[in-house]
Amino acid sequence: MNSSETFHVVATELVVGAFSVAGLSFTLLLLVHFGILKQPSWISMFDHVAHFTLTFGLAATPFAILSGLSSAPGEGLNSPILVNKIFLSMTGFGFAVGCLIVRWRLGNNVWDSKKSTSFHVASGLAACGLMLLTASAGGTFSRGESLLDMFHLPYEHVLLFPILVSLISLFLGLAILVLSWKRMNAISSIH
Repeated sequence: MNSSETFHVVATELVVGAFSVAGLSFTLLLLVHFGILKQPSWISMFDHVAHFTLTFGLAATPFAILSGLSSAPGEGLNSPILVNKIFLSMTGFGFAVGCLIVRWRLGNNVWDSKKSTSFHVASGLAACGLMLLTASAGGTFSRGESLLDMFHLPYEHVLLFPILVSLISLFLGLAILVLSWKRMNAISSIH
């Protein structure tokens, strides 16, 4: 039987690989859409690759999180780096889910305007960037170094909000979710 540390390495590599390919595909989609790359026939290919790998990365993320928690030394979340990893991965997870829901609800209409394309690609790239930051924090935690050490990121500091600020943020996020869901339903009922 494999240890939870080995399973965590495999799950993490799946997540990092999938989100890296998704990030590259979203970047190339943006370059094609804005005419920097002159290959409009590539839009469909990059669209499919970006969203498929984003979905695959999302499917592997819970395994990486759970195996990481079970393989961490000590009593679980006893390190600020681990807390930051949870925050970063859950935020990236949220951006990825939002990106996939918008693509599913709007279909190819998401690519109709530069504004919607920019917002959609930005949310996909935010998801990918946050997952890669999570992996970097994991390297700092397990090996004491990461690929992003040159930026001196403050993984040792946890941003904690007072309860009131957290509750306001939670209700604001839920309100935005409900309003956007209603708006997407109104848009889809017009077509």
